[in-house]
Amino acid sequence: MKLENKVALITGSSRGIGKAIAIEFSKEGASVVINYNKSEKEALELVNKINENKNSLEAIAAKADISKISDISNMVEQVLLKHQKIDILINNAYIYYRNSFFDCTEEIWDSTIKTNLRGTYFCSQIIGKKMFERKDGIIINIASNSGIFPKKSKGIEYSISKAGIIYLTKSLAITLAPYIRVNCISPGYTYTERSKFFKNDGLKKEIENKIPLRRINTPEDIAKAAIFLASKDSNNMTGQNIIVDGGYSLI
Repeated sequence: MKLENKVALITGSSRGIGKAIAIEFSKEGASVVINYNKSEKEALELVNKINENKNSLEAIAAKADISKISDISNMVEQVLLKHQKIDILINNAYIYYRNSFFDCTEEIWDSTIKTNLRGTYFCSQIIGKKMFERKDGIIINIASNSGIFPKKSKGIEYSISKAGIIYLTKSLAITLAPYIRVNCISPGYTYTERSKFFKNDGLKKEIENKIPLRRINTPEDIAKAAIFLASKDSNNMTGQNIIVDGGYSLI
């Protein structure tokens, strides 16, 4: 198992990509911390599911709104009381409003940036400090290919926040070296509970036809990339952004 005896904290992991990462990490022997804000029921169900897997250590749930620094600090203390360390941080939590540019309000902007970018920044700062003291740790940020390639789309503020995460990844890779490796994953279209538009068969087919590999990501596709970045298989990689989108960003 590639992550045996490691402790991984995954923000926003009660569903979607974060949930898939938690499950796959547990299969590789990691003890996972399921962070949630409002989805307590889903988080506890996931904890129970993971704890049935004898490969992993005990999974726990930790409530925190990562847009609030006090919540992050309290969550970290809770995890350290339980496990005494955090080996891997996955910054996955995000907010995405599908509004047009002209419909973006101050509240939508602030909410998006606070959760997606500021939350990633301060989770990395608070947990990264603990890792730096131990001279060991891995941070993996989940961004998006929309943070790389400008396009006419809804939720431009979301793309701006993801572009900031990619820049933050590269800066932290230098700042936290040589003790902490910091990398990023930028998914393209991905099936999640939030991706309701994929239920439209016509739209789904239209998107698939634009993807060179003709397939929309599953959350497990992203989780497998995260395992690679969290394991010794990538032990000389830092500051990198891995795009997982079936080649969509090439066209």
